[in-house]
Amino acid sequence: MLTPFDIPLLNKEICQYLSHQDLACCVQVSKAWAAWFAPTLWRDLDCQKTLPDAYTLARQQEHVKIVRNIAVKSVEPLLAQLPCTNLQRLYFMENECYLDVRRVQLQVLSVLEKISTLRHLQITLALDNDSACQQWIRVLEANSHLESLSLKSVQFVDGMVFQKILQLCSGYERLSFCLTRKEKITEGPKANEPNTQEINEQGYRDAKAAIERMPEMRVRELSFHSYLELCQDTILYPLLERCPRMEKLDLFWVDRVSTLQHLSKASKEQKLPKLRHLVMGGLYTVNFLEDLNKAVSCIKSMESLQFHHGLLKTTAFSQCLVQYHHHSLTRLDFGRAVLTLWMFSEAMAGLPNLRYAKAKAYVEKEDRSDVVPLDKRWKALDLRCLLLTLETWSFGIVLGGMQWAASTQKQSLDYLFPEIAKMKNLQELKLGCDQKDLYLLKSGYLTQLADLKQMRVFDLATTPRKRFGKQEGSWMAKHWPKLVRVYSHGASAYFRRGILEKRPHVEILE
Repeated sequence: MLTPFDIPLLNKEICQYLSHQDLACCVQVSKAWAAWFAPTLWRDLDCQKTLPDAYTLARQQEHVKIVRNIAVKSVEPLLAQLPCTNLQRLYFMENECYLDVRRVQLQVLSVLEKISTLRHLQITLALDNDSACQQWIRVLEANSHLESLSLKSVQFVDGMVFQKILQLCSGYERLSFCLTRKEKITEGPKANEPNTQEINEQGYRDAKAAIERMPEMRVRELSFHSYLELCQDTILYPLLERCPRMEKLDLFWVDRVSTLQHLSKASKEQKLPKLRHLVMGGLYTVNFLEDLNKAVSCIKSMESLQFHHGLLKTTAFSQCLVQYHHHSLTRLDFGRAVLTLWMFSEAMAGLPNLRYAKAKAYVEKEDRSDVVPLDKRWKALDLRCLLLTLETWSFGIVLGGMQWAASTQKQSLDYLFPEIAKMKNLQELKLGCDQKDLYLLKSGYLTQLADLKQMRVFDLATTPRKRFGKQEGSWMAKHWPKLVRVYSHGASAYFRRGILEKRPHVEILE
């Protein structure tokens, strides 16, 4: 007789609601239950949380499809003894020690060459010698079926080696390259070795010419992080022109004006006709912002824009977004970039199709109501996620003391909360400031959010006094019927009790 667990679709549907601990308990019930739940339990193995012994892993290896956070020094003894017949994704730890990588990478690469089922690979290597480069090339040749590769090199790669890697990866859908300088060695026989590496400039120029002759690549997502200007000039620029299918571009550490100029040029010439998602970082100069505006204006129908860091304290950028992408932009993430509340509000007022917005906005002197009134009415009424931090502390000290900062912040909050209250479809909210408890019933703004009936995830953010109590918790449980998770940040036990008494299923996390 069939049970729901014997039907793969139903089994998958049921298992998605079970935690790792729940699955482990189910496996121990009986042989039948073990057959039903073991594939899900062992499908995704995170080595940072738990690493089973070789005997247990050998019995369950046919179920293992994903291995995460595995150290290079653990791969050879662990995977060399196992066939791993269904392993599809292998993600090494990102921050690997240079000496550990250098010591065992040849053995690791020898193992990878034999895994024929691999589709996605994330790895850190030290490609500073011929033997490692040759072995890595052999791995790529043996794994032509790979779909995505994330490669971090703790040494700069020779230009022609890089070109060969790109050629072998031309059929991949996702590529990520991170090139860093070698870590300083403080222990061992090479402790006094200088922290430098000679760059073969001619090799990079030859690589540029070879890339320009390469056929078009199939990559849809490209991430390129490099401190080396020569690598940007000779590798990144011609690479952009070889990727007509690219939909997402991540230039986290690329902070040169010429890079934006080349991006503008490639977009104007229709070399990147499908580019819709852009990730940037390192915006610190006026010239950079001017060229950023030009690049953003050249990209057609951009859907998401993300910044890791930088200075965006100019309204011209918000105006550029509104002018060119007011109907297409659905995701706007300013990350740790510095911008003013006025800039953020202008974006929210001019981008009606936004679904996700994240920013850290500063209230500065020009945001005061007697200079620039905060009267923009937001049009992003279908927003699903809003993560906003409002800061005035440091500027208050510089521009007139705490009294000025507190009054300006109150004006800003009096403007923000009525706009947020209009977003009836909001599902996740994090709004914090550095001087005020926002969500008190008597002296806060909580009652203004009563109509947000779709709220599922709520973050109390950082507060100075954490005076939330049972009344605030009961109010949230009553007015937000779909609430499933609250980040409390050290709120009192009374606050937790107020929520859990009415909605015991709500998950409260720190």
